[in-house]
Amino acid sequence: MFKYLGAVVMALMLSACGDHAGSRDSLAGTWGVKDGDTVKPLLKVEKSGDRYTVSDYKNGNWEPVQEQIKPMTPGDLAKITGNKEADSVVGIQTNAFAFFHTPVGWSVPGFTTQTGYVIFVPIRLVDLQRIS
Repeated sequence: MFKYLGAVVMALMLSACGDHAGSRDSLAGTWGVKDGDTVKPLLKVEKSGDRYTVSDYKNGNWEPVQEQIKPMTPGDLAKITGNKEADSVVGIQTNAFAFFHTPVGWSVPGFTTQTGYVIFVPIRLVDLQRIS
């Protein structure tokens, strides 16, 4: 009996100590654009409950985006790309941009993501790098 109890306790301890990065929201964090060997800050996404807040990096400071942040579905992305998108695509959008997470290698003519994190600003897709 103690052998089984020990196994259960060990399993619980291992699960409690496990990596919880996967439980973190995939969009939350600080994001930048690679410029040569450096990554320049561009966007900070924070999540509280089911609401997102976004800040732009301008002139050395983070400035909150004043527009309403809405969830982006695979269907919303399909409207932009004209392609059927995977159900795993998640994102947020405003009237000025869309920021989304796709599988690495996702592509449309003229663009392939290397990171899986993409911001779409009018007429341009940009691959983003996680800073933090």
